[in-house]
Amino acid sequence: MISRARFPPFYYVIQATLGTLVVKLSDQDVMEYVSGENVLTVPLAQQGSEKKPMPCLEIELGEDVLRIALVYRNAECLRHLKNILHPSQMDAQGAFTDSMRTLPVAFETRLSKRGFKETDFVLVKKYVASRVDAQMLSLLIEEAEAIRAGGRRTVDGRSIYEAPATPTLYLLFKQVKSSEVELQDAIVQMKQVITLVSGVKTQREIIHSHISKPVDQANQYHGFVELLNKARGLDVISAEERRHIDKWWRESPEEREHLSEDLKRRIGST
Repeated sequence: MISRARFPPFYYVIQATLGTLVVKLSDQDVMEYVSGENVLTVPLAQQGSEKKPMPCLEIELGEDVLRIALVYRNAECLRHLKNILHPSQMDAQGAFTDSMRTLPVAFETRLSKRGFKETDFVLVKKYVASRVDAQMLSLLIEEAEAIRAGGRRTVDGRSIYEAPATPTLYLLFKQVKSSEVELQDAIVQMKQVITLVSGVKTQREIIHSHISKPVDQANQYHGFVELLNKARGLDVISAEERRHIDKWWRESPEEREHLSEDLKRRIGST
């Protein structure tokens, strides 16, 4: 049996590397978060004002090795992760794929399951983590949902029934030597992905962004029209040029800042 007193130094390595991304724990807290299977669960801290179902970091300590994982164990957490696949989150999907590609090949992404009366998890799928993009993540989440629901599935052309089981997604998994230096190196490599998944938007945030975006654009346009009218009133642009600039602003979002700064410069020179 490994002493729980061995875990606090490893937690402090994680906390020093990830900072506010993890919950701050005392030595006593850390030991209380260690299971009978010598696994330390380190909760990720809430980011922003919206409460989110977060994944956790797990550190399994053996005699000579550490197994480090970023883990999704329940349906709520997986449903939240699925928000990154929403059509409005294309930037987040691209950032996820890019972050995964930076990982060394020693990192894996694993999907496991445990049956109703079973005590151990069985490996279902395993991939090199750097090859997991947003599309593959979607397939893994779908498979996890199917495992949880159970039912009939087609395997090798045959229809079989599978009882509902408990899935676990190890988004990142790596085994290293049992040392604080190797743990720190692994956490540094994981930090970009951990930061990204900690910031996945809730459904409420996604809906709010849809509502607020048109309002923000309307406010920006209102301010721009005021600049146009002021420039026209000072006769630094003609009526025809005013119409042209107005059309340019509406049709070329990437030029809006430049157009506003140009009008301010002209107005300021009068």
